Amino acid sequence: MCTPETLATMALMAKGTAAAGTVVSTVGAIQQGKSAQNLANYNAQIAQNEAIAARQKAEFDAKAQERQARLFAGSQRASMAATGGELLDMGDIGDMSAEEAELENLAIRYGGEMGYRAGQQGADLARFQGKVAKQTAQGKAASSLLTGASSVASMGAKYSSPTAKPTTIKPLTNNYFGVSPY
Repeated sequence: MCTPETLATMALMAKGTAAAGTVVSTVGAIQQGKSAQNLANYNAQIAQNEAIAARQKAEFDAKAQERQARLFAGSQRASMAATGGELLDMGDIGDMSAEEAELENLAIRYGGEMGYRAGQQGADLARFQGKVAKQTAQGKAASSLLTGASSVASMGAKYSSPTAKPTTIKPLTNNYFGVSPY
């Protein structure tokens, strides 16, 4: 039979263990939230960098295309002059080439701008996911803390009850197979 002192010690140990488990669980949830937010912030920075790179690449490609279009127009004028074509026909061909070059340039810039916007949206989404993960972890931490506090409080009520009787540990007489281990 357990003495009241032994029971009190066991109850105190149970409360302490439950409280320690609650603290570990709570701190773990908070750390998980911080880690998730840090990862999301890192992903947001990567998306931001990719957005900037898309815009810069489009600008570089557009300038290269402009240079190429100018070189082509000069080469085209030289070829037309060498063939002695009619001035009106040469102007029309030059205008068409210039229009095509401008459309290509606009398409390059548009693609870069769309890449930039997609990267910005990816960064915004990553930041949002980080905030949600942190809030979720804070909710789990609060829940863990409240559950643990409730558990410790109920243990205290159970073991400090004035009607609590000393527990008698009975020897095992029959196990699963119906045979006594003694």
